[in-house]
Amino acid sequence: MKFNLSLIMDAGSQHKLDLVSDLQKKLKFFFEGRFYGSDLESYIIGFTSVLTPPGFEHLFKAKKPLYVRDKTTKNRFTGEMQRMVKLFLDDIVLTSDEYEGFVSGNDYDSMELLKTRILESLSNLDKLPKAVKDFDKEKFKIDMKAILYESA
Repeated sequence: MKFNLSLIMDAGSQHKLDLVSDLQKKLKFFFEGRFYGSDLESYIIGFTSVLTPPGFEHLFKAKKPLYVRDKTTKNRFTGEMQRMVKLFLDDIVLTSDEYEGFVSGNDYDSMELLKTRILESLSNLDKLPKAVKDFDKEKFKIDMKAILYESA
């Protein structure tokens, strides 16, 4: 399975970039050789760590989880065609309180917040369409918890 964290971080949280990138690489490598069923091949979680000014919160809201069976889109910037197949997209957006804790906390506390939010987001797998029959979400959740807490 292909797994990735897609990062959006503002200047205030950039000093945590290495911390998040290390976790991203570890998760990507861990899930690379694993198979949970033929109906879900890729899983991407968007992680947004941005302190939004009042009145602009709508720009950084979490999107609804989305499953894409097979779709081809055109990149509006490059014109390149991109194909998405058996992909699940989810979002984690830090609240302003979480953001403050993430940015000002030590690396351990920041990582614990990120791990907690990732594990909470796994409940969105229950919103997969009924057409997704061949995916062992319980095994995936167990593996995710194991890899997150194997590395402190």
